[in-house]
Amino acid sequence: MHGIYYVILPLVAVLLVLMSSAALYMGAFKAHRGTTSFAKKVFSGIVSGTVSCLVWSVLYSHHYLGW
Repeated sequence: MHGIYYVILPLVAVLLVLMSSAALYMGAFKAHRGTTSFAKKVFSGIVSGTVSCLVWSVLYSHHYLGW
């Protein structure tokens, strides 16, 4: 039964990162609009992905350390 957790937890982490990135991209940066320039879309995508990865990596490491 413990083997399934080695598959499920990383998949949940990837899903959380992708959903958070999309929320930041569309919510905070509003880069999904058709009037947004390509450069802003790329920059917003990189920044939202980076922020999301950083936040979730801190949260997941905190969880795995058992604090």
